[in-house]
Amino acid sequence: MRAFEFLIESDNKPKVGREMPHPEDRIVIDGSKGALESLDELESMANSVEDVTVKWDGSPAIFFGRNEAGEFVLTDIAGFSAKGYQGKVTSADDLESMVLNRGKEVNDQRKQFASSMKGIWNNFAQMVEPNFRGYLKGDLLYYTIPPKDKNNDFVFTPNTVTYNIPADSSVGQQIARSQSGVVVHKYVDFEGNSTGISFPIKGIKQQGPVLILPPVVANELPTIDTAKFKSLRQYVAGRAGEIDKLLDDNQLAADKMGDFKNLLYRFVNEQTETGSFSQLNKRFLNWVNSDPKVSAPKKAKIQGYIKSHAGAFEAVFAVIEQLMALKDDIVSQLDQQQSDVKASINGQPGGEGYVKGGKTKLVRRLHFTAANRAKTR
Repeated sequence: MRAFEFLIESDNKPKVGREMPHPEDRIVIDGSKGALESLDELESMANSVEDVTVKWDGSPAIFFGRNEAGEFVLTDIAGFSAKGYQGKVTSADDLESMVLNRGKEVNDQRKQFASSMKGIWNNFAQMVEPNFRGYLKGDLLYYTIPPKDKNNDFVFTPNTVTYNIPADSSVGQQIARSQSGVVVHKYVDFEGNSTGISFPIKGIKQQGPVLILPPVVANELPTIDTAKFKSLRQYVAGRAGEIDKLLDDNQLAADKMGDFKNLLYRFVNEQTETGSFSQLNKRFLNWVNSDPKVSAPKKAKIQGYIKSHAGAFEAVFAVIEQLMALKDDIVSQLDQQQSDVKASINGQPGGEGYVKGGKTKLVRRLHFTAANRAKTR
């Protein structure tokens, strides 16, 4: 999903990862504490999934609302965060011009995108009351009402995931009454601060030409293998000291290894393209040595650092692999629950994944992430 993502940061930590991490990312970001927090989060789903929502794979990410003067604004993520030009445009013509003029090449794809964004302007403008201030962040599901297949399902593929929704279902009936569709995630104020939203949204019409979908909540509890969770929790606790020493920000800074955690994070993320997340500890140095962005002296320093923390290094990747397996099992179970919304990728059941508590993404990397990355290669 093309989300408005910020790097996680604090006063004392280097920037690692994104605003919404995978559970297995947390050991790299916060050491043993992060891993244990991820285990607690995942295991809690045995008792409740009230804060687990479907992660819609919409595109593009859009922002709409009203500026300080009360003027309606609709833009995409590039326009919303633009620094060198006015991206928070206040007319359909300006939106089209902005998209066309901000790139070096005006090809057919860009022209189509500009035209499509201009085409939904009036639909979205009708949904925002005059007294609303600020912006809603969402992901577009469809510009125009999607077609139906032979089974009388609405079918649309906004990005990587294909959605099939029966026309006679509750969601299908709402689609039939709409002209465009969007799933909204957060409210963004004029200072750029984002907060969660609850429905109905004050100042936003509940009915109109745009179907504004709230996050869909999971409705069935997954079966949790408590023995595996207990075993991994004991493993983390037993190696917490050495794991945290390996990933200590102050020590890394003193050893001029401040980007080490970022390298670990980037390595895990890029392994999606290999189709395997096994034996990561044995593959990391080969990955580093093949990276032209890392200098020869730095490669030698990394190798020495790992050698001096060999047990902890192996433990970190063991935790990552096991956390990922536990998460993937839960996501697979959630994908099988009964719902009006059927998601698939390249004909295989399952969508982008889920969000836990608004802060952790539950995504099967070898299902959605692999397919999504393949589109850009």
